[in-house]
Parts: sequence; C-alpha cells; structure tokens
Amino acid sequence: MDTEELVRKCSAITLQEEEKDKITMLGSMRETGLKLAANCLVGKVVLNKGINREGLRAALQQVWRTIKEFKVESVGNNIFIFKFNSEEGKKRVFTGGPWHFAEALIVMTEPKGIGDVHDQQFTHASFWVQIHNVPLMCMHKGAIQTLGEKIGDVEEIETDDDGECIGLYA
Repeated sequence: MDTEELVRKCSAITLQEEEKDKITMLGSMRETGLKLAANCLVGKVVLNKGINREGLRAALQQVWRTIKEFKVESVGNNIFIFKFNSEEGKKRVFTGGPWHFAEALIVMTEPKGIGDVHDQQFTHASFWVQIHNVPLMCMHKGAIQTLGEKIGDVEEIETDDDGECIGLYA
C-alpha cells in the first residue's frame, strides 16, 4: 500500500456522532470516580486577570485552616478544582463562604453530573445577611423568611427554640 492510498483510506474513517467521546465507567472505576468527586469543589475567581494557583492555595490554606491538606489545580479561565482529604473539610469550606481572593469573589460549586468543570455553572453565591429595624411583630421565622426571599433564596434562619428572631437584627 502506498502513501496516497493510506491517506485516502484514513480520511474515509469517520465516527458517527453517537460514537464520539463516550466511555462507560463500570464497577470500581465508577466508584473511584464518585469518591474523588465527592471530596472536590470547583471554584471560579471572578476576576479579569489571571490567578496564580500557588498564591491562591497559600492564601486559602491560611483562611480555611483545614485539618488536613487540600489540593488546588487550575483548569483555566480562573477555574480551580479544590480536592479535600475529608468530606468534613469540604463541607466546612463550602458552607463557610463566601470566599474571596485578590478582592474578587470565589464562586464555589459542588461538581454536577460527571464533573465536567467547564460545564459547571458559577451563577450563585451564598451570603450571610442581617436585616435591621425589623418590627417586633415580624421577629419570627415566617416573617423573616418572607423578607429574605425578597433578595434571594433563603438557606437558613437563626432562631431560638421557639422559632423567634428577637434582637437587634434578624
């Protein structure tokens, strides 16, 4: 077979759309993948300039103070994978935000689907909000829930054992 014939035969080889980029993860390969993703967060630093991975890791290590080390890997466009050695460390970081670096918000998300980091949505960040000057009649969980929903999703409301939010702010 000469070179021209080989080139012609190779150019005739095509994959059907449904054959492209498919891999089936079975058994232990799937379990290993699920375990890996379970201890990861994906974060995007909302900043127009590039971020140094090692600088980000060093700064967050001081702030997060996780019991065990965590890894930070850049996947481009200021998107980073944070791999924790424990689910507790991951949970504490995820629920303890919002976090920032270089005066820019870090939007964190748990990997969705198979964890394709470029398909993750970085559209929401949780913030702790205080509502001041709440009338006494509104210092209960139901009223505070309604007020909070005016600005976004309400994840948690601090109350006493009676469901009341009496104080300087709710």
